[in-house]
Amino acid sequence: MPMDFPDMNSLKRAAELRKFREPLKNETEDAFRAALADHVQPINLIESIEIRSKVGWNQFMRQMVLTAFLKNR
Repeated sequence: MPMDFPDMNSLKRAAELRKFREPLKNETEDAFRAALADHVQPINLIESIEIRSKVGWNQFMRQMVLTAFLKNR
């Protein structure tokens, strides 16, 4: 099931589920997102990409397919 991670609240929920730390004081969303994605990557590569990209796999897969199609025209 594709998951979106559009904001800090969604990242915090994912971090809790994956037994990752809370955001550090003054840590930016981008820094926390990258650290969480690094933590999740060995567990679930697709989820880590969703965390990094802020969108579910169905959206980035659609974009990849469209890009590949247009390249081959």
